[in-house]
Amino acid sequence: MSHPVASPAQIRLDAIRNRVSLASSAWGLVADGSRMTMTAGEGRDLPDVLTFAEQVYIEDRELILHAPEDLPWLLDRYDRAVKRLREMTAEINRINPPRKVKDYAAECAMQCGKQAFRAFLRECHGLEATDDERVNARIRSILAIQSRAELNTDENARQRWFSLRAEFKRWQEGR
Repeated sequence: MSHPVASPAQIRLDAIRNRVSLASSAWGLVADGSRMTMTAGEGRDLPDVLTFAEQVYIEDRELILHAPEDLPWLLDRYDRAVKRLREMTAEINRINPPRKVKDYAAECAMQCGKQAFRAFLRECHGLEATDDERVNARIRSILAIQSRAELNTDENARQRWFSLRAEFKRWQEGR
């Protein structure tokens, strides 16, 4: 089973989770006069991780000092929000199931396979031969598309298909 390609945001979130999981869970602060040093690890004689220069603004120190607690907290809140969103989406879909989107490309392909539609294309749109390749090329030309798949994604192309379909219906009724 193939997995969808992760977005740049998901890749970054995964990297943050990985860094948080691998980092020490115990952090400390040692103050020696005007010098402040963060430590990490457990036990005695903890290694210095970061020493703040005296000129560092207190707000910047606070951001760094609380990061080891804030990051796991934020990740937990994010996980809870995503879980709740998924639950709510599932509930909405249960109450009001998403409608199936019509596949106009498939509809067009089926019409192109019918002899009556091919006769219409021959009489009204200059189709010269009725082999599949020429029918497909002619329909793409009439609808000004590169691929029938555009009928599902491009509203203008879809409207041109609706017009051609209506023209075909009128042609059938007038025969």
